[in-house]
Amino acid sequence: MDKGIWLEGSVKKGVMEFLTGLLNNKAIDAVLMPGKNKTGDSYAWFLMGRDGVQESAAPFPPVMTTQGAKMVSYLTRKNGSWKKTAVLLRPCELRAAIELAKLQQVDLSNLVLISFDCPGAFPLKEYASGNRQDLEKAFDMSLGTQTDPEGSRNVCSICCNFTGKGADIEIGLMGSAAKGFWLIPWTEQGNKLLEESHAGKEYQALESRTTLITEKLAQRKEKRNNILDLFQQSVAGPENLMHTLAACINCHNCSRVCPICFCRECYFDSRALDSGADEMLQRADRKNGLRLVPDLLLFHLGRMTHMSISCVSCGACEDACPADVPVSMLFSVAARDTGKIFDYEPGRDIDEALPYNVFNFEELHDFEVPYTKEYAG
Repeated sequence: MDKGIWLEGSVKKGVMEFLTGLLNNKAIDAVLMPGKNKTGDSYAWFLMGRDGVQESAAPFPPVMTTQGAKMVSYLTRKNGSWKKTAVLLRPCELRAAIELAKLQQVDLSNLVLISFDCPGAFPLKEYASGNRQDLEKAFDMSLGTQTDPEGSRNVCSICCNFTGKGADIEIGLMGSAAKGFWLIPWTEQGNKLLEESHAGKEYQALESRTTLITEKLAQRKEKRNNILDLFQQSVAGPENLMHTLAACINCHNCSRVCPICFCRECYFDSRALDSGADEMLQRADRKNGLRLVPDLLLFHLGRMTHMSISCVSCGACEDACPADVPVSMLFSVAARDTGKIFDYEPGRDIDEALPYNVFNFEELHDFEVPYTKEYAG
């Protein structure tokens, strides 16, 4: 729907009033969203009820301490949400939640998904060691103007999915000439909630906003492709790839924070890869040396094979890396190329089937000999 309801005033205050109104009208029973922790130096996720909407709630945190889709999965994976819950997510978190629903790791049946125009996020290390107040002020300034906050994460500066389109309700910040924001419904559920909560308010057309988004998207796509092409050239071949991964300490933090990596036990953490000292020494003798832990490259390649089709380039992996390995850039390249092969974008549409769940007889001709030719005659 290219139309929305305009609300004048402070964005954060207006969004909190909107959510509180939904709670008071019993349109929803709870809200899952980030908020500042007790010490005020970081952000965590809170499940808030009608009497528990906290003043520390932060609908637009400047950092991503935990990928929101993981929180949605934690809440709903087993039995779904037993109460109607609104969830406030960044666009990449929204797409990851939709992707996890296809993988049966999230139950969306009792959720209201709300997202917003996202200018990006700061690296966790920068936020933890820098002047938090200045960073928060810079982030708040970028919300209205939708300029990239200086020092934001690399993967955020090339993101082409920066709006909340596809959520039940999108909080539209781009294209607002005055101080305020739009509430834009994208589903029947979102439209119904807005009609009930803002009865009498007329929808406005969003031509100027649509034009601005189209222009920014074209710029972002060009920038993303240029940067990823250069990065892809720098990691081409086993030697270059190993050089890029040289600082990796095999901690597996990247897989633990990734919303798409949801296996109960990772193969690379299992006993299947346990090796005794004798075997290690023999392998080292054969190769005149052996890096420990020895399966570093296999771990990263295995993870790419496992989840590159569903990677939403959220950057959580790189944020969690203690060695500053450009993991998110590496996976963004893999995800871009895999998506092109199957004409698939993760989290774009809940009804769009996962490529490996769909059989097409005529596909992958660029990568293998067609069955009919292989066995002809």
